[in-house]
Amino acid sequence: MMKKFLFIYLSLATLFFLSACDVEPSVSQPQSHPGDFVLQSSTMVDGGDMPIIYTCDGDSVSPPLHWRNAPKGTKSYALIMHHNAPEGVHWYWTLYNIDAAKTQIEEGQILGDIGTNSVNNTNQYAPPCSKGPGQKRYTYTLYALSSPIEFASDETVDRETLLGAIKDITLGSTQLSVNFERSSKRLQQVAKKHKPNHPPQVAPANTAKQNANSHSSRCEKIKHSVSDAGFEQSVSVSCDGEYGYIRSNTYPNHEIMTGITATNEQIPVPSLNYAAPIKLSPKKAQTKTTIDAALGVAVNGVPIYDYSSQGELDVNHYDAQHDTVALGQLDNCGGHAGRGDDYHYHASPTCMINTMKNQKSDAIIGWAYDGYPLYGNQKPDGSDIANGELDVCNGQEDETFGYRYHTSTTPPYIIQCLVGEVDTSKLPRVAPLSGDTQGIRAELKPPQGKVDNLTHTIAPDGSRTMRYEYQGKHYFTTYSPSNDESGCYNFTQKTISNGGVLQTGTFCRNAQPNNRKPMRVNQPSTSFSGENHLKLEAWADNWFAAYIGDKLLIEDSVPITTERSFNAESIEFSTDYPIHLNLIIKDFKQNDTGLEYIGAKNQQMGDGGFIMQITNTDNHEVVAVSDESWKCDVLHRAPLNKLCENKTNPVAGQGVCTFMSKEAPDDWLQNNYDDASWPHATEHPFAKVGPKDGYDEIKWDPSAKFIWGDDLETVNTLICRTTIEQP
Repeated sequence: MMKKFLFIYLSLATLFFLSACDVEPSVSQPQSHPGDFVLQSSTMVDGGDMPIIYTCDGDSVSPPLHWRNAPKGTKSYALIMHHNAPEGVHWYWTLYNIDAAKTQIEEGQILGDIGTNSVNNTNQYAPPCSKGPGQKRYTYTLYALSSPIEFASDETVDRETLLGAIKDITLGSTQLSVNFERSSKRLQQVAKKHKPNHPPQVAPANTAKQNANSHSSRCEKIKHSVSDAGFEQSVSVSCDGEYGYIRSNTYPNHEIMTGITATNEQIPVPSLNYAAPIKLSPKKAQTKTTIDAALGVAVNGVPIYDYSSQGELDVNHYDAQHDTVALGQLDNCGGHAGRGDDYHYHASPTCMINTMKNQKSDAIIGWAYDGYPLYGNQKPDGSDIANGELDVCNGQEDETFGYRYHTSTTPPYIIQCLVGEVDTSKLPRVAPLSGDTQGIRAELKPPQGKVDNLTHTIAPDGSRTMRYEYQGKHYFTTYSPSNDESGCYNFTQKTISNGGVLQTGTFCRNAQPNNRKPMRVNQPSTSFSGENHLKLEAWADNWFAAYIGDKLLIEDSVPITTERSFNAESIEFSTDYPIHLNLIIKDFKQNDTGLEYIGAKNQQMGDGGFIMQITNTDNHEVVAVSDESWKCDVLHRAPLNKLCENKTNPVAGQGVCTFMSKEAPDDWLQNNYDDASWPHATEHPFAKVGPKDGYDEIKWDPSAKFIWGDDLETVNTLICRTTIEQP
């Protein structure tokens, strides 16, 4: 009896104590069963509260999510975050074409393609920022889809558009719902929870600098620099724990190409999903970084290069021979189309500045990849910059950001090098145009002299035309969006490079290469079928394309004209034996001299190298490797005399700078082509080739050998053939 009385007494006391403490009731969780398609988060539970960090009162970052047990046959995912408001549905996050191999999204990460939000109609995550009282419910819905989704390049992908596109390809969906109440009581609780248990301290004198260099503050600065300039409709900004990403199609909304007098006959084609990474916690480096690629990005999403037309700069010596401004290679706006048919700036982006909403001296006009901002020709306070006040990178110390870059009317005009730490392997590259690598636009040989009246226009139907005159004759390139595939353009051209012959062709701008990993894993090819499931892995210095018969299997994702354009590629495919494998392999050459960095201190002959293996994915046995049994024919060899490398002004075909060049046989891709007269490939040792980025990402079979022509330096282009029989 005493035990029973004591139990009742303790129970009542406990109940009274809990009610007095105002404990929030726990939320009952729906039970999931093994095998269910489930969406979860490491920081939120279904039916629970949304941490303030993911709202506009916190860091405005997207939450981490993970999932499991996707339906069989899932080829991609889509994700939508929405809230049912009295006036209608609001959506905050729209992702699609998430790789089927993915099972999680990290905090602040963007996977696949991103659509709009209903808050500001930009392609980015919009943090909840409730304006009314009461608790709001936000739902994340993950859709498992039977195929990826394709939209037109200019189509706005909002929630309704995405739901309509996936209606008939949805295999299943799963949801995670959380609550958030933005009230004074809630904010007081958060403030009290994080209040330090010591007296407040006086803020140090450099508080502004510390705040500007914090992750969240630097992210907000990047976002504001874009929106303050008025580019938030065409450019989006998102941040993770390390970088702020300025995303765009790299195509400006001002006049382009007009005013160029020294054309390379490249044309500006929009990019797809270009993401420029800006470090959120910049730190000065021990040495300055120069690269033959973009050093930063303007607030309109256009990449920024140094002033040079070729190769890495010697920052301590001005190079007039490669000054894009002095050579007439830039348009009236400080930019041009580069070797990847991409538009970028080499000098002050004057036309962009003229279109900005904020044109004062304190306007940030761009960001270097090391995390420091770029300003115009004056200091942020409006004062002039004295002669010699800027350092070799064209910048100076800054009280707010620690350092800042400037544009200038004299060389080096814009960012010349990076003072901060930067991982060059993570810097973005605009994906090359892919198409007929042997025909139209295969190898541009622009005019040596001045062109006249170069203009670039865009017609109402979206077609673009670049026209110019050379030695009294008219030339043009017209390209218009293809109706068959997003990111593709139909070309019609009459150029100096092709001898004034009218040519047509279709070229596509693929997605931005993934430079976070040296090796690029391509989606399995659906263009081939057969009983044997195989995987091709290859590494090239600099570029290759592989065919089965006359059908393209894979083309190198990094353009041959890109600095450090060596990388590994991988693709899975199915076919039947025998396999007639044909390859085009190229090493970069600036022109027919066979040299690169012409006129610079590092003028040199290039050196090639190629290695490949094919593995059966069912039993993991290697069925083919590159070796001396392959037959290879050299199409371009230069220089024929290696003394050309030491010439001050090397000219192709003159003196010691002679070359050999020929076309590939018309039928060399045919299975019955007779290659008996071709020499065998030459195997070269590892130490001679010196493989770089991407090579170590592949576990190579010992029988796979580096091959090339007989000379790694003078052989620039070769075609190879081999037949793989049933093992």
